[in-house]
Amino acid sequence: MHVLFKLLIGVILLVVPLGVYAYEFMYPQQQLYVPVINKEINLLNSLFIVLQGMVPPFLVLIGLFIIWLELDEWRIEKELKAEEKKAKKKKK
Repeated sequence: MHVLFKLLIGVILLVVPLGVYAYEFMYPQQQLYVPVINKEINLLNSLFIVLQGMVPPFLVLIGLFIIWLELDEWRIEKELKAEEKKAKKKKK
């Protein structure tokens, strides 16, 4: 895949969870909640609550990691192209 496409994926993975946090901050009474089928199972409800709390920060970390990797790859590609141009000029 192209570097900019992967960079776009990283930005999306960073912005979407932050948007969810901003939505919950601006409208606290309207929570994004996955309903539990059987309310008598408290452990399952607790698991869903934990997963809901873990997914956005995890996506933010993945997004930051992808952005960091792709910016580094982009920088390395630019440096390699510059070195190739210098090598062609020296051969002439």
